[in-house]
Amino acid sequence: MDIAAILHSYDGKRVAPFREVAEALLERPGRGNGSIGHLVALAASEETALQTGATWVLKYLAERGVAPRDGEAVALLRLLRRPLASDALLHLLQTLPHMDLAADLPAGEEGTLHRALLRLIESDRVFVRAWAYNGLGLLAVRNAALRAEIEGLLRRAERTETAAVKVRVRHARAALRRQSR
Repeated sequence: MDIAAILHSYDGKRVAPFREVAEALLERPGRGNGSIGHLVALAASEETALQTGATWVLKYLAERGVAPRDGEAVALLRLLRRPLASDALLHLLQTLPHMDLAADLPAGEEGTLHRALLRLIESDRVFVRAWAYNGLGLLAVRNAALRAEIEGLLRRAERTETAAVKVRVRHARAALRRQSR
């Protein structure tokens, strides 16, 4: 299967090509694990169609238990540092809750992810901000040293953000409270 060619067939509206790729990968032995690295490389492309398609497929797979791991997870998270198509960026942020950040994120990469998420909570796009706050919550669960700072950011967001962002912020705060018990 030529994944890039199928992703290129995206018309900007219908996700059928993305779903086709994802379903085909899930049907393979190993449930798509062998293709994660290829999808991460496509997500790193300069082409919007490939970024959008690859990140959609990665999110879809992660939601079904086939998330990037180890080096593939690090490579995917490093994409947050660079300019991405807005939909690709959102897909990547929506993949974070399905990844095992505790296992897959080396300590040296944690600061990089933290800085990227802090930058993204300033985005003009509401859902990017919402999911960036969610990512910060995930980092705070992983690292107690970040909890006070991130808790403050989440409290501020609950007072100042749009309703869509506040929903994600409440989810992040609930996860932090569960972790604190």
